[in-house]
Amino acid sequence: MAKCEYCNKDMLECDGCDTNQLILNDSNVYDRIAVGDKYDFYDGTEDEEFRCHDCNALLGNYHHAGCDCEICPKCHQQLISCDC
Repeated sequence: MAKCEYCNKDMLECDGCDTNQLILNDSNVYDRIAVGDKYDFYDGTEDEEFRCHDCNALLGNYHHAGCDCEICPKCHQQLISCDC
């Protein structure tokens, strides 16, 4: 069982993370990018049953903390490897 550090839910038993905003290193608050939305790793995916291969978030929901597919809302690069 892997729990999300943001929402504290089991990643395999829910549709996605409930946290819709992030505070980045510049201390500003940013809206998160949902699975399948513009700039997301899965941008353009239309299958309503689609889930992220890493964190299991369902299309239209937010990736869980530490997901390797989550995109930074500021620089639009991979969140876990950007400096934002």
